[in-house]
Amino acid sequence: MMGGNYPDRYVIMTIGAIMIAAALAFWQLIGVIILAGTLAVVLLPIHRQFIRVINPAVSSFLIATLVVLVVTSAIGFTISIFYTHADYIESIISTILEWVTALSATGTVSIGQSELNEWIMLQLDGLSVWITSLIYQAPMLLVQIVVFLMALMAFLYKGDEIYTEIVESLPVRLSAGVQEISTTVVGTLYAIYVVHVITAIFTFLLAIPFFYFLGYDYVLFYATISGLFQLVPILGPSLLMIFLVIYSVSIGDLRSAALIAVIGYPIVCAVPDLIFRPLIMGMRAKLNPLLMWIGFFGGLAVMGLIGFILGPLFIALVVSGYVVLIRELKRAKEEECVSSDRMDAV
Repeated sequence: MMGGNYPDRYVIMTIGAIMIAAALAFWQLIGVIILAGTLAVVLLPIHRQFIRVINPAVSSFLIATLVVLVVTSAIGFTISIFYTHADYIESIISTILEWVTALSATGTVSIGQSELNEWIMLQLDGLSVWITSLIYQAPMLLVQIVVFLMALMAFLYKGDEIYTEIVESLPVRLSAGVQEISTTVVGTLYAIYVVHVITAIFTFLLAIPFFYFLGYDYVLFYATISGLFQLVPILGPSLLMIFLVIYSVSIGDLRSAALIAVIGYPIVCAVPDLIFRPLIMGMRAKLNPLLMWIGFFGGLAVMGLIGFILGPLFIALVVSGYVVLIRELKRAKEEECVSSDRMDAV
């Protein structure tokens, strides 16, 4: 029978049905809302500091505005970097294409001029299709941005209050488990967002001396591109290194190509990605770095770009949930043994 100390199951079923219906109704926006919630968890410490001197609603609005400014500035800076160096980038691409054409003419490689032109046109067509689809999706993207900002402000404004209400309404043992899981989740989200940016900055700092001693004319440009590419999941600055190796070979600078392959890739790509990031993430998230990478790769493969955030988050939930479950099962077994011993004594 349902005791008086337990919530009515019909109430729980009704509320659960309402939540499921709401999630299905807003399914196209659920990813944006979850993303806003995960970012709010990371930004809540800033919000707690702000509300000491200003109104919580004003604080949530200011933080959301700051997020918009940071993201907009990053995108604008990236575009300006490529735009101001467009002639230099074009000359590099032209040199590589001329080298490939020359190799084709001598029979060194089996790529003809027509095949090369066809490949270039195919890439341009793909870029055109992507830009066109982006234009068609602009209204929906605008809606998603608005919903993201509103959800972010709502989570910042009421996040602590909602969490406290939920935890305090749970039984003591369940409440302790939820708090332990939430601690792991907060650490994981911090590792995903903050450590990701720190790794990009670390990559930028490592790239400066490398490109300087290599003798490149545009040291800050290449270092900036390395840092920006580090923000791109999986590929990172490796894509830049491959491109520079091809360019160095195309101009006959085999020394630079060898230095990039032997020194540049390990320092600029491998150290931040394979050592620095997993180490810092593992320390903050209290998870095995291997599990973090499973979350990254698995999330990207199954959920797309948003999986870069949700993949490790789900791994953290599974691991922390497993730890809590095992502890509760052991405790229940110990209590059962104690109860059995008492029965035998009687």
